[in-house]
Amino acid sequence: MSTSKSNEDIWLCLHFPDLPVEVFSRQSKTQQTPVVVTQRQRVAFMNPSARNIGILAGSSMNTALTINQQVVSFERNDQKELEKLEQLAQWAYQFTPCVTIKPPSSLILDVSGCMKLFKGLGNLKASIGSGLEKLGFRVSMGINRTPLSALLFAEAGMPDNLGEAKESLGSVPIHHLRIDDNIKDALHSMGISSCKQLLQLPVDGLNRRYGVFFTDYLSRLTGEKPDPQKFISDRPRFRSDVTFMSDVTNLESLVFPMKRLLGELQAFLTGRQLQVNQFSFKLSHRSHQPKTFTVFLANPDNDQPMFLMLSQLQLEKINDLPEVDNLALAANHFFKAESDSGDLFHGTRFMQKDGKVHRKAEQAKATRLINMMTARLGPQSCFGLSAANDHRPELAWKPMRIATKPSKSMEPEHLEPNVRPLFLLPDPKQLSSANRHPTLSGKLELLQGPERIDFGWWDDNPVARDYYIARHSSGSVYWIFLNLKNDTWYLHGIFS
Repeated sequence: MSTSKSNEDIWLCLHFPDLPVEVFSRQSKTQQTPVVVTQRQRVAFMNPSARNIGILAGSSMNTALTINQQVVSFERNDQKELEKLEQLAQWAYQFTPCVTIKPPSSLILDVSGCMKLFKGLGNLKASIGSGLEKLGFRVSMGINRTPLSALLFAEAGMPDNLGEAKESLGSVPIHHLRIDDNIKDALHSMGISSCKQLLQLPVDGLNRRYGVFFTDYLSRLTGEKPDPQKFISDRPRFRSDVTFMSDVTNLESLVFPMKRLLGELQAFLTGRQLQVNQFSFKLSHRSHQPKTFTVFLANPDNDQPMFLMLSQLQLEKINDLPEVDNLALAANHFFKAESDSGDLFHGTRFMQKDGKVHRKAEQAKATRLINMMTARLGPQSCFGLSAANDHRPELAWKPMRIATKPSKSMEPEHLEPNVRPLFLLPDPKQLSSANRHPTLSGKLELLQGPERIDFGWWDDNPVARDYYIARHSSGSVYWIFLNLKNDTWYLHGIFS
């Protein structure tokens, strides 16, 4: 939460005038398809292609189809617009943590503290503008000293102003104010058309005639009264989707929009300096149950080509979805990006020339192989091993997903330092004995032990054993134990 100090703060508003239509058509701008968004059976918004052929806001769909039969229409969806605003707010977090969502189509950013980082307001606006252009959004920016005045400047298309907020509002028409239409009509009937004329009126009179909420709005607009802003949470979230103008029946055609969505994810991760170890695609159609698949990674990463390759492998497994009209991508598990120091002499004549494949390259190849196997076989078929909280040797390990990091307390160095063989028999093999001494095609020499394991008395598989390391005359080394319940020797493991 923040309050504005109009003489110090710099507020930047991002207004998306075509947001309702861009929610549906931004992925298809290159097709030059006329797209309109309707509300109450009337055209409310349209993309440039529809505007260029003469379709007007307020026209009926019959009129639009008379002008061009190729017009594609969507019903306005306030929820999808809010979701898109939330996604854009998460994207804007890379520039400043102070981002406020102003429905239905604006964001307000407190950029007072990031001017030095971006070397001026011009560079900051250029970075934001180019990033939004790559994402397919048209934006109008407004700069002023208070949040509401920046919002007003963006929606009215006014030039930047870093002077006093009240003075800068003089030439703004009152129809851009976020006030009730009845108040606008009443002011127009009094001959008041600009904010300059409005702000010259006595506050007491405005308060009596139009109410305290109207004068409170004007006070926050001009900076005479603090205007607290509720900023978005710093917890990262990513979700983006594509709604297709016509049903997609060939799932291979989804590769291009998947690449576009993964590019957005990569841009989001790069801006926030994050990585992901899993993400999910959802394929939907209004007439069918949606299909969802998740891509799991061996290690957190931010690599769009690898993301796309693994997503294609998962897409090939779907054969029971006849058509798709919406594709959504979501990611909720994030990790801080770890930057590796490169070779100081890379690209020079002093770079390493030993021809060896070094550790990082080996690790990258291994990770790529594991990712491909996981995508083809499923996460349940590719797993790693982790120590389990159990002293019974056959139960002292457990499978875990490769991307999961074992807890520190369960790492081997925190367990007892007794020597263990890498190879355990599936079931302990009973040994013969002579004078209570174990034999295995000859007498075994006990080298180390006993190590007593008395564990599991509370469940259905208790053990009471004395373990020894034994050596055969041939030189082989075994891990054997004496079962204290029946006084019998068993072979349990073999050392390499």
